[in-house]
Parts: sequence; structure tokens; C-alpha cells
Amino acid sequence: MSAADPRIVALEKQFSQLHVQLFDTFSHAQSAVMAVMQTGRDIDDNQEDFTQLKRDFEVTVAMYPGNNQNMLQKITATNELAANPQTPNVHLTQVWAAAVSALSCDRMLAMIPSDLQDDPDVAGELKQKRQEHLAMWQERLDNP
Repeated sequence: MSAADPRIVALEKQFSQLHVQLFDTFSHAQSAVMAVMQTGRDIDDNQEDFTQLKRDFEVTVAMYPGNNQNMLQKITATNELAANPQTPNVHLTQVWAAAVSALSCDRMLAMIPSDLQDDPDVAGELKQKRQEHLAMWQERLDNP
């Protein structure tokens, strides 16, 4: 019933665009891993998947609507990991992909009217995906 709420219907185009972007993010991350598997060595800084995921992370952080301390700490930890020359580039692609995904889910959740955020039909799956991406992001930060 609440799925037909006109406020949610109005967000469908934005949500659809974000879902396509997330698919592209995962495609780049997978491509980076495949390149390492094929060559047996880390990807270069100028490799297309690396530069795209770095850019996606930077743009997503710039557009992040929240002030959730946990998320802000993860963003800081991600930037610190990226600044460490010992961090393999392929690992950064995985961290960035998980970060973009979690932050994008947060962004979508923030778009949902507050009176519908607890409705499982409206936000349930998105909240679950957010938790999965957050867990993946944290795991990648913990295991460089």
C-alpha cells in the first residue's frame, strides 16, 4: 500500500539512476580483481577501474547528506588507507566500491520521507543492503 505513496513514486527515477550507478561500481570492482587474477600483479594508478572507483568515491563523499559519526569515521579511515603507499590498488578498489555502495544506500534512505522510513515495504530492503555494504566496507578496512 505505501509503495504507491506519491512521494516514493516521485523518487523512483533517482533511485533507478543510483541503482545503475551501483551496478557500474560493482562492475569496476570486479574488473579490477579480474585484472589482478589475469596478470598476477596489482593494478596501476592510471588503470581505468581504479581511477573510476576513486572518482566515484570522491563524488559520493562530496554528495553524502549525513553527519553520522560512524560513516564519517569510515570515510576518514578510507582516505587514510588510500594515502598509505603500502595499500594495494586492487584493495582500494574494493574499499571504494563498498564505501560508494553504503553511502549511496544512506543517500537513498535519506530521500525517503521520515514517516515511511520504518515501513518495511518501503525501506526494508534498502536498510538490509545498507547493512551488508557497511559490513563489507568495515571488513575491507579491517583487512588491508
